[in-house]
Amino acid sequence: MSQSNGNSSMSNGVNAKVLGTVVETIKRQAETARVTFKVQTNWSGGDGFKITSTSREFLMGGQTVVRENPFTLVSDFPVEMGGKSNGPTVCEMCMAAVGSCVSQTMIAFATMMGIQLDNIRVETEGDFDIRGMTSVSDKVRPGAQEFRLNFFLESKSASKEQLQQLYELGKRFSPAMDTLTHGTTIKTTRN
Repeated sequence: MSQSNGNSSMSNGVNAKVLGTVVETIKRQAETARVTFKVQTNWSGGDGFKITSTSREFLMGGQTVVRENPFTLVSDFPVEMGGKSNGPTVCEMCMAAVGSCVSQTMIAFATMMGIQLDNIRVETEGDFDIRGMTSVSDKVRPGAQEFRLNFFLESKSASKEQLQQLYELGKRFSPAMDTLTHGTTIKTTRN
């Protein structure tokens, strides 16, 4: 169900009017679909494995957008691996990112299709062999061997077929799922 909130129409907690405007705009002007996110990552001596990443602005259609609320993420290693457990490991953040991205993609499609969702829960497991990361073995890659995501979608009004369709759309159109399964180009520089 949609709720009116001033000039906006809310569905699934999403401003459906803004989402619809964005989709219609990128259909007419493809250049507005180009987004460049910027994140600054910092480590300070003595922080152990604690890393802080922040973001305040991004580019959308060539225009700088300043977030109303910038974000800060902290990653760390668990105490059992020499860290201080000040945050999740980057591996856990990667797992959370793909689960979050597929969920957000499902929410976007549900909103555009007029389907009300009540809850999405994703249980994710990831297998890593840290011999690769620590160079103990050159036969083990440093990355994850496998992620397993189990999705639970709940809706009091959607049919099983609609929920299955949202699940398939989420997997197919999730940027994080696509990036992790098909790869991306990474360019690095050092100043």
